[in-house]
Amino acid sequence: VRSVVCFFFFFFMIRRPPRSTLFPYTTLFRSRSLDLLRLLGQEDAVSFQPSLHVPMRSETKRGKITSNPLPGALHLLPSLLAYRFLSLPARINAVRAGLSLLLQDPGDVSFGKWLSVHGQKERVIATLWDPICVATLNARARDASARMARLVFQRGFFRRHGADIGLFTRPLSRIFASAIPYIESHQGRVHLETPVNRIIVDRGRAHGVELASGEIIEAHAIISAVPPHDLTPLLPSQQFLASLDRIAYAPIVNVHLWFDRSIMDEPFIIAIDSRIQAVFDVSTAHRERDKHHIVISQSAATDWIDMPVASIVDISLSELRKLLPRGQRADLIDSLVIKSRFATFVPSPGAGALRPATTTPIVGLFLAGDYTTTGWPSTIEGAVRAGFSAAISLLARR
Repeated sequence: VRSVVCFFFFFFMIRRPPRSTLFPYTTLFRSRSLDLLRLLGQEDAVSFQPSLHVPMRSETKRGKITSNPLPGALHLLPSLLAYRFLSLPARINAVRAGLSLLLQDPGDVSFGKWLSVHGQKERVIATLWDPICVATLNARARDASARMARLVFQRGFFRRHGADIGLFTRPLSRIFASAIPYIESHQGRVHLETPVNRIIVDRGRAHGVELASGEIIEAHAIISAVPPHDLTPLLPSQQFLASLDRIAYAPIVNVHLWFDRSIMDEPFIIAIDSRIQAVFDVSTAHRERDKHHIVISQSAATDWIDMPVASIVDISLSELRKLLPRGQRADLIDSLVIKSRFATFVPSPGAGALRPATTTPIVGLFLAGDYTTTGWPSTIEGAVRAGFSAAISLLARR
């Protein structure tokens, strides 16, 4: 349930296959996430837009960001110049800032400060730049590295089809469970609900794991894909992971709501001037006809993570009904709030230098996870790339 939706957070990381080739790659960008889905026979689990279309909605206005058949970064120009939530001078100024971001390396500074230096007022940041940063980096512009924000815009928005949104057509838990038969068909074994007590390290070499039951599993090499705060208690020495203590983490809160009728006419919307952020129609994405399941995804949810569940539901419902008139006539049947306190690391200025490499000083121990030095923010694509990198490093060492 935790992974049912919230794909907008990673939307530009899994790129739609180009129409001009039989293969879903370009020389500039290869989606490892699509590689993994294809490997597992789950390529049809993502439904992509024909081209970028992001519905934006406030209580009184409707707007959108769409792609047009213009070359390069110009494909967004008509949409930005018609962006209804800003005045025309603010839109023109935002286009200028976008061109500066495209042409110049902003350095490893706060993206919020960089935007301010380039004439972006608080209103522009709140209604244009922040929604994109929060959705892709799980951080507001003031907290994110300008260099990492530039990666988002360069590889996503500043090229046609770079940011086409893909929505999962089935729960992520079901997609990833398909890895089990794949592993077992390649002479692997999967142990579920089997806690590990420690990674066995002797004379600087990892050679197995000890389970909570006391059983020892010997191994020539180990790839750890657990989060940093779960990894450190498993190791006798964590000196090489000390820098991870200085990396901040941001929460995500997903609010699942079930109604007695359909309340959306779009597969998702991004809320403007609202306490909620992204709203997904899960029933439509999963092609379910007998349910009306909505998910409100709150990224960078520091203000929400410690809030009582009942208050979260009340606020979400109230804000949702302001944005969606049909929601005012619908009855809430059920709700579920899922909180992830350490959902992703914050790509703040300087955080890149603190991320560990795939290889470690412990011979035979390799790291996989979005927090490693992938060069990407904390996304599905970053995590999958870390897994490929760990496997390649292991094979090279052997």
